[in-house]
Amino acid sequence: MKNAVSKINISEARSKLTKLDKLLKPGEALQINKRDKAYARIELIGEMDDYDRVLNAIENLPEPKGKLRSVAQNYKSKLYGKP
Repeated sequence: MKNAVSKINISEARSKLTKLDKLLKPGEALQINKRDKAYARIELIGEMDDYDRVLNAIENLPEPKGKLRSVAQNYKSKLYGKP
């Protein structure tokens, strides 16, 4: 499956060139257009650290179909018995 390519104009690219690490994630590409034609393509190469990997996994979790119910109510009474 091919990653989507972000597109910006060359005038925008000049100001954002130093911020590429914040604009792109590793493996993502950015296409720079000049007069609405592809002029350049930049791909950020690098590895994600463990924190980013976990954060992305959490963000990509599917939304629940139904309403969630609370399961942690009165956990002390369930662990230690009713006082």
